[in-house]
Parts: sequence; structure tokens; C-alpha cells
Amino acid sequence: MIKHVMLFWFKSGTEQSDKDQVLNGITNFVEIPAVQQVALEENTTFPDSSAPFTHTAILTFLDEEGRDAFFVDDRHRSLREWALKFFGDLKTMSVRDDAELERLAAILRTAEDQRQPVRPLTEQLPGFSVKDAYRVQQLNVIRKVRAGGVVVGQKVGLTAVVMQQQLGVDEPDYGVLFADMMVADGEPMPISAMIQPRVEAEVAFIMKHDLRGPGVTDDDALAAVEGAIPVIEVIDSRISDWKIKLPDTVADNASCARVVRGSRVTPVDALDLAGIELSLSVDGVVVSTGVGAAVLGNPIRGVVWLANKLGELGGSLKAGDLVLAGALHASLPVTAGAVVRAEFTEIGTVTAAFSD
Repeated sequence: MIKHVMLFWFKSGTEQSDKDQVLNGITNFVEIPAVQQVALEENTTFPDSSAPFTHTAILTFLDEEGRDAFFVDDRHRSLREWALKFFGDLKTMSVRDDAELERLAAILRTAEDQRQPVRPLTEQLPGFSVKDAYRVQQLNVIRKVRAGGVVVGQKVGLTAVVMQQQLGVDEPDYGVLFADMMVADGEPMPISAMIQPRVEAEVAFIMKHDLRGPGVTDDDALAAVEGAIPVIEVIDSRISDWKIKLPDTVADNASCARVVRGSRVTPVDALDLAGIELSLSVDGVVVSTGVGAAVLGNPIRGVVWLANKLGELGGSLKAGDLVLAGALHASLPVTAGAVVRAEFTEIGTVTAAFSD
């Protein structure tokens, strides 16, 4: 939510009828579709400390797009132009109201802790945007770090064109990986610790050097990685029945749950990353195949996209980070007792085992 605050006072000698017309006009801003609420008050409680401002108006918008639409609306522009001649001064500011985002972050934490899915956040807060969603993700990441969680890397999701089309987006998303998400190759994972897990086999990378965008290229990323490793990512949505839109999964830390990583690190120098082939089996039966080119044309481009995206936000990839570049196939649901094996040409195999 965005709060747009207006502070003003009327010039001496302004007719009461003109004051009333200005104040009524501000109150009627609520009729503009982008405006969710208008609160208008005259300061009679602390006149000295707030002098010379005598009036405050607070307009509420779902997001910055709504606020910007209000700025160019003819009803706002015409009233503002007319009213300025009566104002001794006018100060405005826009602030983000994080209370609703904090509430959504808490809902996701509770859902994960109690293993009880919740309604899509996009249904719970109309206008919930991708920008809002990354803020919710960040709130929970910060809370987990403060509680002792250790960040070990990042994951890139929605690298497949078909998934982007399904959610109506034109770029991937990302989430944060913690040490307590890491699982050894073949180590049993209790499925009861999750809600609705699915598996994705991926090519991952270990960073050898820091990498900061913008402007990162494929060659930059290749030079910055130590090597490629096979992983099986276990994704798990805290949103009921996986009924997610992009902001839902972004807020939910890109649906991160567990990462089963192989032990072999293969230098990328001689690898044909785009040509890596995958055979995925469940209980010995091949259920899916894939190729490295399914990830943005080449898995290294997952690293490129992430470094550039983090660069836009003032962040970077760090030496030692694990980076999951994106799935080579459509995700598959798993049940207790399942043994999932991902066999990659050139970089090896990895096995995820699920217990009760």
C-alpha cells in the first residue's frame, strides 16, 4: 500500500467558500478509481508544533502505479492547479505502508511452520504486486537471518518459457537458499515436513568469484563460476493447491524447500552446458527428460540473469554461493517412499529419497 501525504495551509484572507471548495475537492478524490481512501483533517490538537501547516490529507493507493495514475488524472490536476493560489505552502510525500506486507510475511511463516497452506496472497491483498512480493520475501529472509539462518546461495525460477507464459510474465524470479535447506545426496527427507512437494532437476553452479551486475555477460558468468553440479530442487508452495500467480511464488521465496546436491563439481571450461541431457526417474522408471537449453537457452544464463537482477537492487552473487540455474523439465509431485534419480550427461547424478 502507498500513502500519499499532503500538508498545507491557507493564505490569510482566503474566503471560507474557497476553503470549503478545496477541501470538498480533496475529499472527492476518492471517486478517482486509483484512490482507495481519503483521510482529511484540520490540525487543532497541536497547532504550534505543526505550524504553519493547518491541514493534512492522506490518500491511500494499492501500489505506486495507482498513485502515478492519480497524479495524471484530470480531476486531480485541475483541482491542484486551482487550489495552489489559495495555499500558503503545500508539501507532499509518498510512503510505503509495510503493515500489510508484514502481515502477509507472517502468514507465510505460519503456513510453513504449521504445514498448513493458505489462500493466494494475490486474493488476500488486491493490487499485490511483484515489487510488494519481493519485499515480503525480504522481510522473511531478514527475520530468518536474525534468528541464525545462514544464506548459502540463490535459486532462479520460471526459466522455462512455458511457465512464464502460464503466469503471464516475461522474466524469471529468484529466491534465497539457506543452509538448513541443503540435503546430502541420497539422504532421506521426511515428506511430513513439507506441504505439497514437487521435484525439479537442475544444473547448479558454485561461484568462484563475486559477480555483480548490471552488464554481466555469459562470458563474465563462466569466468566467475568454479564449476557445475547436479541438483534436485524440492519446491513446496505454502499457497493452497499451487494456485499461484507470480507475486504469490515470489513472496513465498520462489517456493524454495530443499536442495539435494551432488558431490561432483565439474569445471565448465569443456562443458557444452546447453547440450547437457537429463533423464529423471522415479523408483527406477524414467518419467521425464530434459536438456540444458531449456534454461534460457543455456543454464549459465540463469546466473547471468540473477547477477544482473541483483545488481539492479544493489546486491551481488558472492564467492562460494550455490546458484540453481533453473529446471530442465516440468516439476513433478512426489510422495512418501519415492526415490528420485536425476542422471545428467557430463556432470553426474544425484538422488532424492523421501521418507514418511
